[in-house]
Amino acid sequence: MQRLYDQGHRNISYLGVPHSDVTTGKRRHEAYLAFCKAHKLHPVAALPGLAMKQGYENVAKVITPETTALLCATDTLALGASKYLQEQRIDTLQLASVGNTPLMKFLHPEIVTVDPGYAEAGRQAACQLIAQVTGRSEPQQIIIPATLS
Repeated sequence: MQRLYDQGHRNISYLGVPHSDVTTGKRRHEAYLAFCKAHKLHPVAALPGLAMKQGYENVAKVITPETTALLCATDTLALGASKYLQEQRIDTLQLASVGNTPLMKFLHPEIVTVDPGYAEAGRQAACQLIAQVTGRSEPQQIIIPATLS
């Protein structure tokens, strides 16, 4: 969100996942709403689900003539949204998503994607587990920073 905001976007819509999915759904939607509130932006959101088809079928619900950027909770939603936007010949929106799927760099327009650090989180979890099983360490909380791709 911050990158989109820094690029001048003030009408950022959101396509997400229902709150029953706590991490991908609830937390990401709440982060979007908090950012909008902190920056005095009007939130426009839909929470259809995880599938590409749901991104495709629901993107029209969140874009308005004023929308300049669309943030998707997952790369799969962004792929569906991208297909819809291409079919409608809408090429003025900046798309951004979370997941770091390599395919995103090959689309036109390119979708900015966030790498949530899954690979590093897996490595850290394995190291912690080994350390705990061998008695060398107590459990630790480690925060893995997300990066833009």
